[in-house]
Amino acid sequence: MGFRMARRSPLATTLSQHRLRDEKVAERIVTSTGLSPPALVFEFGAGDGILTAALVPHTGRVVAIERDRALWRRLRDRFPDEPRVRPLLGDFREVALPRRGEYSVVANLPFAHTSEAMRLLLEARNRPRSAHLVMSRDAAMRWGGFGGETMVSVLFKPWFEFRVALALRRRDFVPPPRTDCVLLSARLRPGPLVSASEARRWEHFVRRGFGAGRGSVRRNLAGVVGYEQFKRRARALGVESGARPGTVSFEQWLGLWRATSKGRRP
Repeated sequence: MGFRMARRSPLATTLSQHRLRDEKVAERIVTSTGLSPPALVFEFGAGDGILTAALVPHTGRVVAIERDRALWRRLRDRFPDEPRVRPLLGDFREVALPRRGEYSVVANLPFAHTSEAMRLLLEARNRPRSAHLVMSRDAAMRWGGFGGETMVSVLFKPWFEFRVALALRRRDFVPPPRTDCVLLSARLRPGPLVSASEARRWEHFVRRGFGAGRGSVRRNLAGVVGYEQFKRRARALGVESGARPGTVSFEQWLGLWRATSKGRRP
């Protein structure tokens, strides 16, 4: 199976990154992913291969992507005779992910790239079976909707289930980050809760409902869901009349959406 690089702008300069301290940390991360052969794994930000080495026994093949040429050479030299590893020089944003078939992603990227990586994967035409990214605890709370849903968590939960697979210590990295870190895992649901044909309407509904963080859900959805219809559905779902977007659970958002004329299901 071949992999190609999409044609985009030249590679940017390498950003600073918190590298894993040792092989034990890498093994803890990989074990927490639940990956097993013959999984095809794309590793974003492979560095010199410390996480790659831990991935090999748990996968069928690893496409290890690193954009820093010096690190890529070390990565290549680390696996000269390992057919399960393909070191790829490039930017993770420029890699053409598989158009069909199952694959997973594992990444330890600079925190500045967390949002780019998450959106790239969650919006992919052929979404990954699972994605496991090291990120700051605050970013994981936002993407997973833990402690209160966010617009991005609600947008993507019809397709993915999120969980914090592993809490990491600051001393697990070199240099130690200034914030607590976790491994966030996103797993593709067995069946989507929103069909492909309704995905755009779902996005519009959620963005309208959150209303840039202003107002209640009822006010934000005025004109999308009629007042009486909203009132009846909200009561059935346990949504308070003046509820703010972050206090409404994903299941309640889904229920409100299904109450709209085109989104209602039997």
